[in-house]
This record gives sequence, C-alpha cells and structure tokens, in this order.
Amino acid sequence: MPGQDALEEGYQSLLELCDRLEAVADSLPRRIDTASCREVADKLPSTLLIVHRLEEEILFPGIAAVRCQDDGQRLIERLRDEHRHDGQSAEQVARVLNELLHGRSPHSWEAIGYMLRAFFETVRRHVATERLLLAQRV
Repeated sequence: MPGQDALEEGYQSLLELCDRLEAVADSLPRRIDTASCREVADKLPSTLLIVHRLEEEILFPGIAAVRCQDDGQRLIERLRDEHRHDGQSAEQVARVLNELLHGRSPHSWEAIGYMLRAFFETVRRHVATERLLLAQRV
C-alpha cells in the first residue's frame, strides 16, 4: 500500500514521543526532564497532525472501499472525531509541558501526571487500532 512506510515511520515517531512523555510523568514531581519536556512540547502536535493526515490519505480510502457504505462512513467519522480530540489534547499537553519548563503550572502534580498518562495511553491504543486496520487491508 503506497505511503504505508511513511505512516509506519510516523507511528514510530509518535510512540517514541509517548515513551518520552511516560518518562516525564514517571519522574514528576521529583525532577523535571527539561530536554524531554521541550522536545515533546515542540514535536508532539505537529507529529500527531502528520500521522493523522497520513491516516486520512492512506487508511480512510481503504475503509470506504471495503466496508459497506454506512459502516465505512461511521467508522471514518469516528476516527476523524478521535483525530480532533487527540489534536486538542496534544496542544493541551504541549501547553502544560511548556508551563512546567517555565515553572508556572496552575495544575497539581497529580493532575499533570494523570493528563500525560491519559494522553499517551489513548495515543498508543489509537496506533494499535490503526495498525490492525492496516493489517486487515481495509
């Protein structure tokens, strides 16, 4: 499938950022890894956007072609909703990481840890689901 290599590279980059985010969450509040915070804050929203665009170009046409019309459209709309939600969450995570870097977060350590974990767990599940769809050649 054309472009699937680029999509897999995007998934790898996104999962590496999730690993960095998990390490940040694990280290709070003892220490803040400024290099990881900066890298994730800088790269996360744009990496996620690139992956979502590739999914829409590569995966969505396959879903529309293989699934019955109504089911395919419902699945595509659900995935687009997830993309919107994940994109907003990525922006929020980047904002919180930048606040940590500047020592001015209004959130508790527990809230920050929960937010980071909720985000990277959601993204990991999303990637796993998309990979399954690709493997089925939808």
